[in-house]
Amino acid sequence: MAKLLGTLGAMATRKISVPLDEELVRRARQQDRAGADKSDVAVIEEALAVYLGLRALDDARAQGALGREQADRLAVEEVRATRRERHHAG
Repeated sequence: MAKLLGTLGAMATRKISVPLDEELVRRARQQDRAGADKSDVAVIEEALAVYLGLRALDDARAQGALGREQADRLAVEEVRATRRERHHAG
């Protein structure tokens, strides 16, 4: 999953306009411990990356290769690795 999230962070960006519910953005910022220091774009990009990572985790669980505890531990490790990468890149 770090590879997936790392790839997302390394992709070229393009400007898009998407109307978002202000309350949803506010809640995403509240969930992000460092959200006060980030732009709305950074908070939303991280939220989307986490969402995609959780979807990948659900898919992996459905395939049954890992037990729930192992999958949860792996997910936590991957999220931490992604945050470290973003912190060092920014």
